[in-house]
Amino acid sequence: MNARAHKAFMLNFFLDEGLGPQLAEAVRLVTAESTLNVLHTANEVDKDKREIPRFLDDQFKEQFRMKRSSFELLLQAVGKAIAGAEHHQPIARVSLPEKLLYTLTLLSGNKSFREVGESFAISKSSGHEIFKWVTSGFAALMPCYVKWPKDNACGIKCSQLPGVVGVIDECRIPLKLPVREEQGHMQYASLALQAVCDERSRFLDVHIDVPDNQCSVLLKSELFERLIDMEEPLMPADKHLVGEMTYPLLLNLMTPYADNNGELTPCHIRYNQAIHLWNAPAERAFTALMSRFRRLKSLDVGTMEVASIVVAAACMLHNFILDCGEPIEDSTLDCELLPENQNSIVFEEHGLVNWDHTAAAEKKRDGLVAGFIQS
Repeated sequence: MNARAHKAFMLNFFLDEGLGPQLAEAVRLVTAESTLNVLHTANEVDKDKREIPRFLDDQFKEQFRMKRSSFELLLQAVGKAIAGAEHHQPIARVSLPEKLLYTLTLLSGNKSFREVGESFAISKSSGHEIFKWVTSGFAALMPCYVKWPKDNACGIKCSQLPGVVGVIDECRIPLKLPVREEQGHMQYASLALQAVCDERSRFLDVHIDVPDNQCSVLLKSELFERLIDMEEPLMPADKHLVGEMTYPLLLNLMTPYADNNGELTPCHIRYNQAIHLWNAPAERAFTALMSRFRRLKSLDVGTMEVASIVVAAACMLHNFILDCGEPIEDSTLDCELLPENQNSIVFEEHGLVNWDHTAAAEKKRDGLVAGFIQS
């Protein structure tokens, strides 16, 4: 076997086995050639001579939370993003594929940097540097994968309610130890993740912030400013997001009717049920995020900035994996990992609905309710 074929074989071994000390030994043999060129060489090896048992694919996905084919696409995406700036990578002796797999291993479980480092022959100090660099790279790529749909496409309906682009919801990411915000003196035990999800449980918009029991995260997000912008509205008048009572009724954000003393009509009840049905995609997205990247179950970080980067990286990967054609599998979901939504603010109680366009939003909602009379 010539030297080039040997390199290709070892990289293929690294991608196929991907486990324990074998991974570290294989990756160390990857040369300093361009990662993409080496991957291309590996693909040229005769497939008949390297047939891999099916269960190895499952092992790869179990450890790295994505298929091998998805990882290769991720490697290409990161490679293109850093093209021409490879010298800025930390720990030059560690290849880009190894950096990504090392980080994915940390994100996918609760193992310590020392434990994962033993499998990859990476020291704890180097591991921290690599993890921060890779997650920052994933977070920087998030706008490429977490973005608003073109033409405010609604896709498949999750309920009988027309014009729904997505559902807005919020969850809290627990921190292992309370962390202080960089510019403040308060310490926080969790991080707030607000997301808009479509019917596929894909993130359309993400806002990560420190929690505030006196103020909804929505009020601090760019999304809120876009929702109340009447000169350049985020969506046309016939399109909207949906959310629970903890969100304000806006022209492009429909919420349920309050059930005061059981006075709702059957049409109002059916409208409310249509809103509630949209909770499922959001809950499924949050559950999938926490189940796939279990490090978020108890995020061990030193600053809120790093916490935000890690959560953003996980959100980017969530969409990336879906875009690679890997659906969310019920068997992989652990509903016990879904954090409770602690957004208990009711906007009507805080005088936050007294805008000029509130009447237009109420008229639109009444019109949607009227649509249930004939249905």
